[in-house]
Amino acid sequence: MRITPSDIEKQEFSVKMRGYDRDEVRNFLIFIAQEVSNLLLEMDELKKKYLQAEERIKEMESREKILKETLIAAQRFSEELKANAKKEAEIMIKEAELKADQIVAKAMERLREINMTINKMRAEKQNIINEIRAFVISLQELISREEGDENTGESPSKSKARKGSKG
Repeated sequence: MRITPSDIEKQEFSVKMRGYDRDEVRNFLIFIAQEVSNLLLEMDELKKKYLQAEERIKEMESREKILKETLIAAQRFSEELKANAKKEAEIMIKEAELKADQIVAKAMERLREINMTINKMRAEKQNIINEIRAFVISLQELISREEGDENTGESPSKSKARKGSKG
């Protein structure tokens, strides 16, 4: 049974000739001493538990702080990774665009070269056609002269000699 402050206040002792019964007072004091001793032990135990709980709370607060800092660092790292990945992607896109521009420029240059070659070949073709026409015309003239010489009765060598003296 636990003793309360009101129990102590209400406690009455039997009166004997010389005052209170010493044995009764002594027993009560022993009982109170045991109760106070028990309470002090319990209080010490509670203090220990309280200090342990405080220690655990501080430890958990420290862990929580570390976790928060780790989370913040992880978020920053994640954001940096995203930013770096975005930058790298932009660089890759720019490099690809530059390469595409270079390929297009080379293709355009090659197209110009091909067009120039085609134009040269057309000009050569036209020159060859003109040379063939001139050759055909000169052959026609030669044939016409030869036919004309045959009609006049002259030999081709005399006709040539005559023409050479005229020209």
